Amino acid sequence: MAFHYGPRPPQPLLIGQHKSDIKIKPSFDFGNPYGSGGSGASENDDDVLSNYINEMYARFAPQEADYTAKSEDEIRDSVAAWLRPNYEQAIINRQEQTRMNKANLDADAIARGMGASTYVTDVKNRQQNAEASDIATLEADYGSTLSKYVLDGVDSEQDRALEAEKFNAQQRQSAYDQAYSAALALFSQYQKRGGRSGRSGPNKTSFENCETFLSLLSGEERRVVYEGSTAQGARYRAELMASVGTSGYIRLMGKYPGSP
Repeated sequence: MAFHYGPRPPQPLLIGQHKSDIKIKPSFDFGNPYGSGGSGASENDDDVLSNYINEMYARFAPQEADYTAKSEDEIRDSVAAWLRPNYEQAIINRQEQTRMNKANLDADAIARGMGASTYVTDVKNRQQNAEASDIATLEADYGSTLSKYVLDGVDSEQDRALEAEKFNAQQRQSAYDQAYSAALALFSQYQKRGGRSGRSGPNKTSFENCETFLSLLSGEERRVVYEGSTAQGARYRAELMASVGTSGYIRLMGKYPGSP
């Protein structure tokens, strides 16, 4: 895949070939990925690559989902807040029914001239016992319903927390894959700049040329450049890194991302 901007040239050109040949000093020395004046120049290749990976991962670090599951006590309090009032009202209604029944018994007994008879007292006691039984049933039903809602709520919270964990793990893995790919590209350039390759280095151009070039590519074309998955893409990538250095390259990748 050949990339270009402006009028299509007869043959593939590198980024700066049709621009003025402005030479700039890279903002990062590939011979020392730890920066100038540091002790990293003596580090082995594994340390260099590890440093690149960490640096790239910091650049690609994803925005993770932050979800804290509610505790069982929190769920219980929340459910009880809307469930309990219904049962409280049912209990009040049942107590009111007993009160009315007793009042009717007293009125009937007085009308019959019975007064406070043993019969009336016995019927009132049966009314009171029936009320107590009904209220106990309501309380048992409340406890059962509350437990069911709490159990369902705990399961739902655990599912949501697990989904968030899975999402975050996928995001971290995707970020690491991108970081590793970018780190390998930087490490390859570091090795070439360190004298491990006898070939001459890539052409350099200005930061503005590099930015213009990337802005005119599609996300897929930029991805090919960043990954160096084609010979042409690898050459563009090498010129970008040679021209703007690691920090500039990272900045451009953030501003002009490739397709995932």
